[in-house]
Amino acid sequence: MGMPDNPSTKERIFFAGIAQFARHGFEGATVRDICEAAGTANATAVNYYFGGKAQLYRAILDVVFAENRRRRMETEKNQPSEGLPPEEKLRRFLTVMVEVGFSDDPVGKDVVAIVLREMTAPTGHLDALVENFTRPDNDELFGIIREILGPDAPHAVVRDSLASVGGQLFYYMAFWPIFSRVYPEHPGVAAYREPLIEHIMRFSMAGLRATREALGKGGTTPL
Repeated sequence: MGMPDNPSTKERIFFAGIAQFARHGFEGATVRDICEAAGTANATAVNYYFGGKAQLYRAILDVVFAENRRRRMETEKNQPSEGLPPEEKLRRFLTVMVEVGFSDDPVGKDVVAIVLREMTAPTGHLDALVENFTRPDNDELFGIIREILGPDAPHAVVRDSLASVGGQLFYYMAFWPIFSRVYPEHPGVAAYREPLIEHIMRFSMAGLRATREALGKGGTTPL
């Protein structure tokens, strides 16, 4: 996601809103600051193009939360996943998550900041965002993990396995300010994408295979 080469006033306001909401949150960002950052002196521009600050924020959230699915659909269109083994489906899913969640451009970093703010201090938009975007994403990953564990894997085991796989990415996302100080030699995930994806795949598949073996012996949990 990036500013077009010749952005319209509406697009400039949209991207200025991303920057202001990332830095100040919904409550702290002002319409005046958004308009100034967009390079327009018209203080009514936000209302004209989006209907107000709240509607601009929601429009940004909709685009941000839809980005994972948009990229997966684009990949699916170019390279259909029908017939692929579930391990390869998992790799593709994780690759998109890493590309979206760990961009090294300023807009990408602002987008992550907005997502983290919304998760830690939810606004009234979060329920709709979860239903419209996060739940379908989650259901897709849930289905991939069930394929790996087998059709008889208990729901709770698939759910916890999903959290274990995805949690490896969210740890980097949420704790990077601390992690980067503990390990200052780390180049940052944007420069470490391929090794990170390989590690998460290796680590996750080992855990999922162990879980599948445990279930095959009659257990209902990985232990």
